[in-house]
Amino acid sequence: MRNTKHSSKNTVMKRLLFSSLSVFLILTMVAPAWAVVFSNTATINLPDATAVGTANSYPSNITVAGLTGNIANVTVRLENLNHTFPDDLDVLLVAPNGNNLLLMSDVGGGNDVYFGNITFDDAAATAIPDGGPIGSGTYQTSRDASADTFPAPAPAVGTNTTLASAFNGIAANGAWSLYIVDDAGADQGILSNGWSITITTTGSAATTFRSNDPIFIQDASRSRAMPYPSGINVSGLTGAITDVNITLNGVNHLNPDDLDIMLISPAGKRMLILSDAGGPDDLVNVNLTFDDSAAAAIPNNGPVVTGTFRPSTFDTGDTMPFEIAPHPQAISGGGTATLASVFNGTEPNGIWRLLVVDDATANSAGSNIMGGWSIDITAGGTYGAKRFTSSDFDGDGKTDTAVYRRSNGFWFLRDSFSLFNRSVNFGAANDSPIPGDYDGDRRTDLAVTRVSGGQVTWFILRSGSSTLETVPFGVPTDRLVPADYDGDGRFDVAVWRPSQGAWYVRQSNSGSPTLRTVIWGASGDIPLRGHFEGTNGADFTVFRPANGTWYIRNNADTSARAVTFGTVDDQPVPGDYDADGRTDIAVWRPSDGSWNIIRSSDSTFTGRQWGATSDVPAQGDYDGDSATDITVFRPSTGAWYILNSGTLATGASAAALRIDVYGAGGDIALPYTYNQAVP
Repeated sequence: MRNTKHSSKNTVMKRLLFSSLSVFLILTMVAPAWAVVFSNTATINLPDATAVGTANSYPSNITVAGLTGNIANVTVRLENLNHTFPDDLDVLLVAPNGNNLLLMSDVGGGNDVYFGNITFDDAAATAIPDGGPIGSGTYQTSRDASADTFPAPAPAVGTNTTLASAFNGIAANGAWSLYIVDDAGADQGILSNGWSITITTTGSAATTFRSNDPIFIQDASRSRAMPYPSGINVSGLTGAITDVNITLNGVNHLNPDDLDIMLISPAGKRMLILSDAGGPDDLVNVNLTFDDSAAAAIPNNGPVVTGTFRPSTFDTGDTMPFEIAPHPQAISGGGTATLASVFNGTEPNGIWRLLVVDDATANSAGSNIMGGWSIDITAGGTYGAKRFTSSDFDGDGKTDTAVYRRSNGFWFLRDSFSLFNRSVNFGAANDSPIPGDYDGDRRTDLAVTRVSGGQVTWFILRSGSSTLETVPFGVPTDRLVPADYDGDGRFDVAVWRPSQGAWYVRQSNSGSPTLRTVIWGASGDIPLRGHFEGTNGADFTVFRPANGTWYIRNNADTSARAVTFGTVDDQPVPGDYDADGRTDIAVWRPSDGSWNIIRSSDSTFTGRQWGATSDVPAQGDYDGDSATDITVFRPSTGAWYILNSGTLATGASAAALRIDVYGAGGDIALPYTYNQAVP
């Protein structure tokens, strides 16, 4: 317990705080329904007390049912925490068998926390800072007290300090209880949307898929291994990826430092898992597993022995042969990328590809991966923002530089997979381009809308079947906002009507369309598309230039939040800049070309100057690393200025900047159509 208590808090201010919460948080959060997430969305009031004040409810319970096996991992999330002195809070989690863990105690200082979504996960980088402040994010269990007690019926606090030590190995099913107390007076709070617990058990362990075919490694005179790539077909998994591990069986090589190995997922996400590591010591029948949770990477200078390692890359300048990866990958960087950051939250099913290259000569005689390779995948998670890559017409997981010429209905597409330029006449003069993955094949479909006789008609050319779909939907004053609102992996035809503040969504529902209507926003707002809450379905979001505020209503239509960020002259540029599977709030200021971003992963602010007043923002995932890249299109020259996502903290370099010249004045940069609703 802290020894001092601030006394200058303004009672009127606190009343204003909690009355304002009632405007946006009067509804309760319903967590997305996938196998291992269980929620209690009821509000928990956190009253103050002279000594110890118990929450209402005390405890708050969640009943877990239907899981098989024993617990392998647990994370806990507090939804929309608000408190005027979080250092007062003690939070205890109790399992059905009585095991318990102090999640949070006497941390966070005296800084008010507003709208905090706080996840406790052993894999987090840090605990909540003792002195605060607390921002939305993921933390280790956080305690700074030696003798916290909780009133009955809570048990005595145990000695465990991690979720794994407290709960791994026990049965998951039964009533889990969350006890919260405020251990000092004069401050209060509310957990507006309750809490949730995510449980992985041995009954939902990773599924292993294998290729037993040898991979024969050539030297740099031929570069590519045989076969190139080696593929594994993954099928039968449901939900998004939550964990990926890779094993190479029977590796033989005279100089492992020459090896570059890239993994490409069915969604086109790609990662160098090995590059210029291991030194000159021979590999003889070595088995290598790559796992984010390993203790260390392969040593830069070797030697390399059979074992489990983190992804191991020691050269940022590697490229793979043209046919597969034409652009340098900005995701090596000394092993800073993780399998989770690239692949989690994406589609597991389809062809996974392993690309192996020897980038030097004279050391590949007899080199091979004789036992082939395998991939272990745990699925069942949420897709969120990572499910779709904007303007990805070739399905390689990277945004393509592409434009639409409204004067004649021509699409000009430069595929990032092959750098092949193609043009398609689909549309007519004055049609509005509205591309998206309407058929769920992970490739962007050509689509336009046409106004005639007071009616808007959608024309969608499905890339998976090359068939045309025609859908009458909307009126000329509507704004076009297609996205995947029902979470089935396909864009839904949708409009926002300014006069009513109404969203009309023709949900595809895996082939049986239904109409959904949500009232959210007002005339003068800018409707936006994105997965701001990280769920499978897109949220309902508007930006109000008049007051620089974002109003975000979750996809379940059960809770909302308001974030003031931006000015009347800013353009909203949402994207997943931190690759956490949630869309980040971001604005671009044409007057000075500045990008301003709130990272959803840790609620920190990132700023960058990029572009000029006459440019058009066209952010997207151009390098395939799951993070949105800051990008502008310059209509006067047809030039695209793309800043690779890994350079925000360190500044741009020649290698980070990519310039494509593709398009002309008057063209519409197609990634821009994902920023805002199209008129």
